[in-house]
Amino acid sequence: MAKKLLLFKAFLKKEFILFRRYLVNSIGGMLTIYVIFLLLLGSYRGLVGGGDHGDTVEQLVVGYVLWFFMLSTYQDVAYTLRREAKEGTLEQLYMSVHGFGWVMGAKAAAGFFVNSILVVILLRAVMVVTGSTLNIDLLSIVPITIFTLIGILGIGFTVGGLTLVFKRIESFTQMIQFALVALVAVDPQSVWWVRLLPGSYGASLVRRVMIGGAHLSNLGFWECAFFIVISLGHLGLGYGIYRLCERKAMSEGLLGHY
Repeated sequence: MAKKLLLFKAFLKKEFILFRRYLVNSIGGMLTIYVIFLLLLGSYRGLVGGGDHGDTVEQLVVGYVLWFFMLSTYQDVAYTLRREAKEGTLEQLYMSVHGFGWVMGAKAAAGFFVNSILVVILLRAVMVVTGSTLNIDLLSIVPITIFTLIGILGIGFTVGGLTLVFKRIESFTQMIQFALVALVAVDPQSVWWVRLLPGSYGASLVRRVMIGGAHLSNLGFWECAFFIVISLGHLGLGYGIYRLCERKAMSEGLLGHY
């Protein structure tokens, strides 16, 4: 376990080094996200979730921050695989003594930690601009968010696997960015099967905590258990698709080529 922790520390160090080395680009990306929110605040409110809380600024704030978090998590896996394949270093990851699954898991965990810092900054900034008040109950928000993003990792692995086989699928990855908007916005309480989609049920639970003032204990044991099973199921399905694509790429000698 100590070696796995060392692997996580290595990826975490890499994330901070890249953020500092390309500081102008990093800050520019955050400013872009912030400006887009301001434009949404002034006009389009497609990220506002439905449900009992109504069409409020708080809905827009929570929906946008959740979308950014989900998008960052999805890209951490999918874009890493594409970049490593393009740079010709993907095979080196497979040579790790930890195993490729642990390597990508550590990369995702390090990305979650860094993205959490960026999300806190973004959330604070938009709360100041909008004057909104949210229930920041970390004991409830953190576990729900983690399992929500675990489901989103399944999407990242699926896209990453398809990238190994087809190499260039940028048009589809752009479509997924908009699909994540729908997953955040659709209310799973009104359409039951929406709960089975990755990220949607978790986004609804986060809104119930941050806007409705609910606590994790108020959500119900079976509801939380169902949510966890769905999230783990999406991760398992996504990783399974990745392994199938990986096997095909290896059999055709495509793994180390872009």
